[in-house]
Amino acid sequence: MVYLKDIKPDEYTTYFHSYLNLIDKDSSIENVLQQSLNKTLDFINTIDKPLDYRYESGKWSIGQVIQHNIDTERVFAYRALRFLRGDDTPLSGFDQDVFVDSLGDYAFAKAELLKSIESTRNATIALFENVTENSLLFKGNASGNIMTARVIPFLIAGHNLHHENVIRDRYLS
Repeated sequence: MVYLKDIKPDEYTTYFHSYLNLIDKDSSIENVLQQSLNKTLDFINTIDKPLDYRYESGKWSIGQVIQHNIDTERVFAYRALRFLRGDDTPLSGFDQDVFVDSLGDYAFAKAELLKSIESTRNATIALFENVTENSLLFKGNASGNIMTARVIPFLIAGHNLHHENVIRDRYLS
């Protein structure tokens, strides 16, 4: 079982410290994604503002922030798949603003977002269910940064929590 406290500083770039610092160091790969999913579903169900609400002109809507989390998880899960399979081909980054801008003024339905979150997360959990220690330790290159596959579940959960905190602080307060 791999815990966040087992992750070494050379397994990710310092850019990700803020996300990893949001996660309990005693969390394991086996539980961090499921616990994060449960908390996310509960949190989204408490949102009583319209999902097209923006706290300021030019900022993402609540729905766009949630979709950003889903898209980012999909990108990170793809990176994990490549790393778990030993593919050392450098992977390009992605422009989060292009992803969000492509959504336009899409009318997000809470039920559809919840379904997408759950299916995406279940696929990510399944990806990490039957992996070897060696495959978890493989270091891949994404966006010019070296990282191991085993840090990715913690990054996904931390990134998700970061944006949920932004929603709480800027959109719901």
